[in-house]
Amino acid sequence: MKHKLLLLFLAGAALLLATEVRSQHEDIPYQPVSNICQTCLCLSTQDVDHRTHFNLDCSVRNFEHILARWPEQFGSQAIASGAASEIVVSYSGNRIKLLQQLPATNASLTLSCRHCGLQDLQAPLFMDVPNVQALYISWNDITDDALVPDLFRGPFRNTRYEPIGLRDLDLSHNRIVRLDRRLFEHTPHLTKLNLAYNKLSSLDEATTASIGSVATLQRLDLSHNGLMTLPAQLFSKLTSLRFLDVSGNEFSTMPASLQLLGKSLVQLNLAGNAFLSLKENSLQGLVSLKRLNISSMPSLRSLEKGALNLPALEHLDCSRNSKLERLELADLLSSRNLSQLDLSWNALTTLVINATGSSNNSSNSTNETWPRLRRMSISGNPWYCSCELFKALELIGLNHIDREWDGTEARCETPYLLAGSPLSNLTAERICKMVIPKKYREVDEEPPRFLRRHYIILTAIIASIVLVIGLVIGFVVVCVRRRLKGSDYGVQPIRYTSVRGSNLSQFSQLQPVSVASKFNNVHAGSSSGVTTGAANA
Repeated sequence: MKHKLLLLFLAGAALLLATEVRSQHEDIPYQPVSNICQTCLCLSTQDVDHRTHFNLDCSVRNFEHILARWPEQFGSQAIASGAASEIVVSYSGNRIKLLQQLPATNASLTLSCRHCGLQDLQAPLFMDVPNVQALYISWNDITDDALVPDLFRGPFRNTRYEPIGLRDLDLSHNRIVRLDRRLFEHTPHLTKLNLAYNKLSSLDEATTASIGSVATLQRLDLSHNGLMTLPAQLFSKLTSLRFLDVSGNEFSTMPASLQLLGKSLVQLNLAGNAFLSLKENSLQGLVSLKRLNISSMPSLRSLEKGALNLPALEHLDCSRNSKLERLELADLLSSRNLSQLDLSWNALTTLVINATGSSNNSSNSTNETWPRLRRMSISGNPWYCSCELFKALELIGLNHIDREWDGTEARCETPYLLAGSPLSNLTAERICKMVIPKKYREVDEEPPRFLRRHYIILTAIIASIVLVIGLVIGFVVVCVRRRLKGSDYGVQPIRYTSVRGSNLSQFSQLQPVSVASKFNNVHAGSSSGVTTGAANA
């Protein structure tokens, strides 16, 4: 009895809350409905199954609010029953900042409100529209504050809120930073989620749990968000995910969490990321992958052996990689169902189908390589038209090589005699028998002479010889100087003396006394004679 009273109390409280919310909604103005089909485009058709389709196009009408109810031309009974009706509504291109609660209907609903400047969403948006199928609100100013769990709840029945039938949700080109952990708890049928061009640069725990909780999800678009990694928890429950787009992000290495999607993932878009190379086993385990896009990567230089070992692959887009010089096509031999191959506008000069050299075996045929190949594009590459290249192309099948949309086709860049020649005009037999004069042969680009290996070795040898000769000459000079120093030819130091200390003074001091006295007398006599003469004069 107590439980019944408690349930009745909860039901009454929910009814009061719904009445209060409804009264609050009535205070917000709606767009007038009278003569709406003169302002908007109203169409109704019926298909072969007697299902009625209503189309209401109110795009670019300067509306600031949505309609309060559906046009009378749609018929109230058909709208209310919803058993055999569908409504498609577009408010795109208006000035609707607040998306109000939608008018009641049990019909299947598709709503579009793109480029409206939306900033807020009134919860519960679909309380009276449980059968909504698709909601497109991209190219607006929606932030994560506007995305609350009550936004997607349905009508309250018995003891809980009923879920809604939403299957397709487009929130791209907004300003969403993170998602509430319980955002999708009322959308158990959601199969397609587009979050491209937002600000989800790092998937925090709440955002990862929010997206990872949608077990029914089949398509997920996280492109152009600045992501650098994908948490493993993101894909642990997404066992039905078939299409994943993570292009335009900042991945430099392949996220290991992608291996969790090995049995379900059919299409993967990695274009526009910052990969330097795709290593061996980068895409290991993706046994169901049929379409792969690895184009428009400005830093990609090589695809290592084992990177493209994808047995179920049917369509490979590897174009517009301006630095891609190496591509191991040997891995693609296991992709027997390959039907489209785009290798245009890379930096490839040649192709090697089989690294073991069996591609040069003339007994191989196109049927043994890719029997379902229908289109191949290789234009825009600086091809070196060699025998090896044309044998690989004949193994693939030259009849599958297509021109670009602007009429350009693959042409030889080297050797000089074939420069500018379309590849479609040449054959392996002609190229392999062609003798190219020596002056026209390709000259491999080498580093400067001082960096080449044989020049480095020669320089080292010459430097060693010069060093040895210098040491020998130095040793000889030292020995000669030592021998000269010990002989008479050695150089003696020079002594400098004054006049008094000269050899003449020393000589006079060493003479006998008689000689000195005589010399002094003579000197005195000469002095007196000179004096007398002077006086006489």
